[in-house]
Order: sequence, then structure tokens, then C-alpha cells
Amino acid sequence: MNDKEWIKDLKEGDKVVVSSRHGKSITVVTKITPKGFVKTDKYQFNQDGSQRGNSDRWNPFYLEQLTDEVLLEFKKNGLVRKCKEIKFSELSIEQIEQILSICDKL
Repeated sequence: MNDKEWIKDLKEGDKVVVSSRHGKSITVVTKITPKGFVKTDKYQFNQDGSQRGNSDRWNPFYLEQLTDEVLLEFKKNGLVRKCKEIKFSELSIEQIEQILSICDKL
């Protein structure tokens, strides 16, 4: 299967990744037209995964297949974001030591 063949197998309700140069998001296919265009909640895509009717050539959106690898990337990014929100000054010395003991093993 070439890298765009998976688009032909999409059905309503399937999850896909919508990507742009600013990031990625996971969304659901809401409709497949008889001509094979893919609709999501915000965008329409051609049969090759490129955005249909895009007026912003500087920031086009395109479809990517939602794979286990992509799901892990989203999970990791979420965990990193959560770690950045930790208020270390509010942790006990013991909690900080536990965190540092994990980090020291890296």
C-alpha cells in the first residue's frame, strides 16, 4: 500500500490526523463523498490528503494516517506539557528528591 492508499479505505467515524506546519490534531472523519473527498469537523480534503479549497497557501492542512506511533507522540507531548505545569516550589523535599532520582538515571 503506498503512503496515500489508506485514504481510500477511510470511513465515517475513523480517526485521522490533521497536520499543518503549526502542529497536528486528531479528528474524526464526518463524511466521505461519492467522489472520495474526506470531510472532518472543520476541513475538507482531496483524495490525496491535501486540503480542499484552502485559501491560505502559507498554512495548508493535510491528512495523515493515525498510527500507534503518532498516538505515542501525542501521549508523550501531553505528558511533557503536564510536566511543564508542575509547580516545583509547592512540592515537598521528598517529592523533589524522588523526581531527581528518576532524572539522575537518564
